[in-house]
Amino acid sequence: MTAVACLKIFVGDELRFADNDAMAALVAKVAGAYLETTWLHPRRYGLVAPFTFVLADPRATRLDARELQAMARDMQRKMFGVEGDGEVSLLLVEGDQAEVMRFGGMSLAAVRALMVDGAYPEGLGRVCKVTPDGVVSLAPPGGPVAGEPPMEALPKIVSRPEPTGPLGFRGVYHLQRELFVGSVVVHALVERRAFDQDVHAEAEDADAAALAALPALLKADEAGVIFVPICFSSLVKPIGRNLLTVGLSALPASARGRLAAGIYDTPRVPSFSALSQIKSFLAPYFSRLDLRVRDPAFRVEDLPPDFASSVTLDLPDAVESERLAAIDRFMREGPTYRRKRIWQGVTGVSRRRELLACVDHEVPFVTGPEVTDLLHAPATVSPFARPMLPLHDWHEVQSLDPQVA
Repeated sequence: MTAVACLKIFVGDELRFADNDAMAALVAKVAGAYLETTWLHPRRYGLVAPFTFVLADPRATRLDARELQAMARDMQRKMFGVEGDGEVSLLLVEGDQAEVMRFGGMSLAAVRALMVDGAYPEGLGRVCKVTPDGVVSLAPPGGPVAGEPPMEALPKIVSRPEPTGPLGFRGVYHLQRELFVGSVVVHALVERRAFDQDVHAEAEDADAAALAALPALLKADEAGVIFVPICFSSLVKPIGRNLLTVGLSALPASARGRLAAGIYDTPRVPSFSALSQIKSFLAPYFSRLDLRVRDPAFRVEDLPPDFASSVTLDLPDAVESERLAAIDRFMREGPTYRRKRIWQGVTGVSRRRELLACVDHEVPFVTGPEVTDLLHAPATVSPFARPMLPLHDWHEVQSLDPQVA
């Protein structure tokens, strides 16, 4: 079981929120910097509303509030100095996940009322107040503040591994609409940065295994479009197509509208004959084709009319400046893509600056570690506020919008 908690950050000597955007941004920066260096994998955290984070640890059933005292001290020192007049207090709220998420989106007035009255909603199992000077349980009064297991034992515990094989997923996110529209099926080769002949041989088996898992996935209507990985080299070889045919033939015809072929390792200038062969082979099973390319200067103008619904840039395994430059180069071709009615997407987004670059360049669709964890199930089609990305495996998508409270 994963321990999930909401962390509210109070600023001021009377436990009041600073009700202005500048203070909210400062708190997010200071707290985020601390969590980034201390709340490490396999633990997860995310900013879900002003002054509000969600924390999770898959190794624990209850978080250790004592561990957050160091965070309160760090924030106190950075925001007010050693002898400043202000005070930083943290409110750690645990319990039923849905109730915790609703608490995270509560208005400031409602939170203040709870602090004064002590009338916490049912479903909140524990509420702890953390200051630089100490930790105390408010609900239940005088209750435990240590975790289960305690923080001293956590480093020795091995967490559940990320998904492997064909059963990992990354959500596909529409940046402008702030909405998850589907998921990419991920196996080990899909996110690999370099391909050679040996890897191409492995891809045939890995793609076939992903296809074999599809019938069970299609039972979840809320999963939206499912992008199925298929290596370009497999599609242009008879032996590769023969291997894929077994899995494709098992797909129900009624599922075609929800399936997209994500053709990875697509070359910069694929031949017309190869594209024609791919289209005729996949069209009976997939309603759309997505070409995953590694070259941002992909020759989209050479694609036959109505061949692909989208082209997705797979960011290079390189330093951040080169990855940002690849996004810029890819999106310079935006007018050509729009003229041909082909959507653009970027995958492999793994840093906050890369996500912001995609926002600035108005990239329609994004995927990658900065968008979602490697999930155990497809992402639910649902609105999800962009500042709250990435989506974690423990998130309740519908309950995290800070406007809902």
